Amino acid sequence: MPITPFHLGPGALFKALAPRYFSFTVFAFSQFLIDLEPGFFWIARGEPVHPYLHTYLGALPVAVLSVWPGRRICEWVLRWWNSRLDEAQARWLAVLPRIGLREAIAGAFLGAYSHVALDSLMHSDMRPLAPFSLAGRMDGIVSIESLHLFSVVTGALGVAILVLLALRRR
Repeated sequence: MPITPFHLGPGALFKALAPRYFSFTVFAFSQFLIDLEPGFFWIARGEPVHPYLHTYLGALPVAVLSVWPGRRICEWVLRWWNSRLDEAQARWLAVLPRIGLREAIAGAFLGAYSHVALDSLMHSDMRPLAPFSLAGRMDGIVSIESLHLFSVVTGALGVAILVLLALRRR
């Protein structure tokens, strides 16, 4: 994916399907962390590359950092978000600023590993099985347009389900 927000679509669907067992905020945090790598290489070399964190082995420390200390950072962000809402907004948009360990683990690992899987379908420099194998290159299996459509559709479906769940609770 060219930018992290495309990765958030599947996360919205995960949240909608398992709201009590999945932290979307930690999922998004892991997406941001993993995309620091190509951002750094883009600044340093002039082109984004994906050598370390964009492997299944490299995604492990990203997931661990996303659980701790990322979980606490995400709770702070949620408290900040809630503090910016007025009373009418809070009825719809306030979120519980507590992320359980189980939810954080699910969000972190699904975030880090789905990131590698999706980027493997798009970027020709990806070697997701490195350092064990240089195989696993999957770019071109699906079109970039199809990959983007998948991300947008899963995001829209996830948001629609979350809205329906919120309306049902009211």
